[in-house]
Amino acid sequence: MFKKIKFKTIFCFLLVLLFVLQNVNVIAEISNDDTLQITRNKIESTDPDSGYWKKITGDGFGKATNLASRGLAIYKNELYIGTQNTKLPKIFYDRFPEFADVILKMLPNILPKLLQMNVHLKFIYQFKHLIKYKTVQSFFDLLVSASDGCEIWKYNYTTDSLQQVVGDKSLSGMKSGFNYTYNCLAGTMIEFNDKLYVGTWSTPLGNTDYGKRNGGEIWRYDGTTWEQVVGHIASYTKGGFGNPDNIGIFDFIEFNSYLYTGTMNWDFSFKGGCEIWRTQDGLNWEKVVDHGFKPFMSDIDKKSGVTNTYCWKMEVYKNYLYAGTYNSLDKFSGNSGMGCQLWRTKDGTDWEKVNLPKGDGFGEKENYGIRTMAVYNDELYVGTAANLLLDNGFEIWKYDGVNWTPVISDEVAGAEPTDIEYDGFGNPLNKYAWCMTVTSDNKLWIGTANGKLVNLMEPISSGCEVWCFNGINWEPIVKDGNNEKQSGFGNLINEGARSIIEYPEGSGNVVIGTFKLNSTRLLFPREGFDLWMRIK
Repeated sequence: MFKKIKFKTIFCFLLVLLFVLQNVNVIAEISNDDTLQITRNKIESTDPDSGYWKKITGDGFGKATNLASRGLAIYKNELYIGTQNTKLPKIFYDRFPEFADVILKMLPNILPKLLQMNVHLKFIYQFKHLIKYKTVQSFFDLLVSASDGCEIWKYNYTTDSLQQVVGDKSLSGMKSGFNYTYNCLAGTMIEFNDKLYVGTWSTPLGNTDYGKRNGGEIWRYDGTTWEQVVGHIASYTKGGFGNPDNIGIFDFIEFNSYLYTGTMNWDFSFKGGCEIWRTQDGLNWEKVVDHGFKPFMSDIDKKSGVTNTYCWKMEVYKNYLYAGTYNSLDKFSGNSGMGCQLWRTKDGTDWEKVNLPKGDGFGEKENYGIRTMAVYNDELYVGTAANLLLDNGFEIWKYDGVNWTPVISDEVAGAEPTDIEYDGFGNPLNKYAWCMTVTSDNKLWIGTANGKLVNLMEPISSGCEVWCFNGINWEPIVKDGNNEKQSGFGNLINEGARSIIEYPEGSGNVVIGTFKLNSTRLLFPREGFDLWMRIK
């Protein structure tokens, strides 16, 4: 059978796999077997001092390819939920089932060698003379159908009802992906000037029909009608703000009467890097950050090659707008130029770098991103994303505007590797502080992404965790042991607590959406995400 496999098919498949890794979709192994032991969750009552849990959806609103929740926002007293819709990596098996058994045998030997190379996969260009047009075309053909398009649903707490507002059966008439299946994520949402704004993530690869990509889009909704304000059919601003390398709209925040948004930019050259744009009316946008903050960087940062690819998270604190980055620079040796950065501005246009303890990445190149931030008890809490291929868990630091204090870190005095205060709450598989929110009862909530990518066939995960902080003590809410829920909400396919919000406002309830395992293994199910509500 091996002789029947053409080079272009193998190469195509490897590119698809690497595309998945580049999008940081953590793939987690449930056990040493190819079978799953899954505990289905139902509404559970816990002790009188705790809340109880209600599952709003357990299979991506009935669509298995809705593998994660993304943007969450409250609009007109209803909770809006955006999905990530992805068929990869199982799409290869859908298309080429006859090669599955051979590929399964090949990957454990091939992929570890590939993963040891530069994360940006520049080595591919060494073999460009081997790549034929048909090979590239086949690769694109796979990715054209890699998503059915994102969906958006709304949930009403009073009536306990769900309605689809973007999707093939939506009440608004808007189809999945906003009528464009390349929009595979509804990644961020916010209410601004009485309308709901939604930013999308669009595939970074070209379109086989038109030979180009459109970039991330922004849509707004008045409760009845959707309007594209950034995109290929928008009246004023084209997709990606006119730059198709801006494939994702990653965060929204309001600051001094402007709506700000940051991008994910897939130009890894010196000219590339994330951008930040702002608007007062939603139609006319002004660029305030270009090239990953390079115009504001020191010569040392520029020479060391800092590459701020994403503006991953923004937060307002003490009259400043803060922006945390994902620095995609990766080197085989040394730390120069690596690690997340934090920037701030008082007027929206002039930016300064905030010095982190011991330098970028809080002194550790493994902290390649600032994944989330929140203001709690008049301090700015910052959660990192740690490299999925390395050994350490994420860190959390707090900032009072002048001084930094480690909260969850190996820098906490006296903390041992298994202590709650250590990296990843003492679990090195907790790689991302993936979501963070503060509820009206003055509690700080953290959801984790759990999984280390050893290689694509042998990754490990112990299931996502959720922790709560009352200003003094951390309490595990979702974690193995004598807690309200077991890790992964009792289903280890839930490797990430992807999104979190308090709903209804002022209730103390939290809603948490998960990120589900999407494994290459044939016997692992393709299963949509969970959406849980903890009712206080």
